[in-house]
Amino acid sequence: MFDWYAGTYNETAKLLLQTKTRLAIALSALVPVLAALLLASLESRAGLSLGRDLPQLMLGLFTAVWLPLFVFMAAAESFSGEYAARTIKLALLQPVTRASLFASKVAALLLYTAGLLAVVWVASAAAGLAFDSRTTIAGLPDSLQTYAAAFVAMASLCAFAAFVAQWLRSGVGTLAVCVALYVAAKLLPFVFPEASVWSFFAYTDWHTLWLGGGVSAGKLLQAFAFLLSGSIISYMAGWYMFETKSF
Repeated sequence: MFDWYAGTYNETAKLLLQTKTRLAIALSALVPVLAALLLASLESRAGLSLGRDLPQLMLGLFTAVWLPLFVFMAAAESFSGEYAARTIKLALLQPVTRASLFASKVAALLLYTAGLLAVVWVASAAAGLAFDSRTTIAGLPDSLQTYAAAFVAMASLCAFAAFVAQWLRSGVGTLAVCVALYVAAKLLPFVFPEASVWSFFAYTDWHTLWLGGGVSAGKLLQAFAFLLSGSIISYMAGWYMFETKSF
């Protein structure tokens, strides 16, 4: 267990030292502020209103586009990037099992994703309270709950990205494949509507089910179980490929 904690710390530190990671964190903090200023300007000049408070609006935007992209980039760098640079061999020289190393890398991705969600929530809540009349202190607990729910869906993307990263030794190639599969999975229900039932990509906005209390606990539990099972399958498949891969 100590090896896993130490490995997770090292992998998280490596992620935070990357320029791409710092840029993603900066954008996660900056975009809600700019959006709040833009929406305040549109509302005052043209009377336009999107009808949702800023934290919920930003969560919908980030879970649909930005967070998946940031997760795919981080996974590509953490796995395929190290394969290409052959630095993965240095990690394997340490007294640590491959299972522990893989778990540490995935845990670092999860912490990174949780951190990005926290940054988006804090930035959007602060900007919303300052510039958006629809954002209230009373509504912050509900928005925090939906952000926590969104993490479950994003965690499934982390496991999926870690699995796909085992296919290739190129970070750019892994990112391209992840994005292509994500876009295809998002578009597939428009052609085959029944496909959305079996795709955890269709649940990136499942946090909306937690709004207003209009969805039964049974349906929420069913969606959670589906996301959890998809995460476990992706994780186990990725771990098996990592365990048997030749470096």
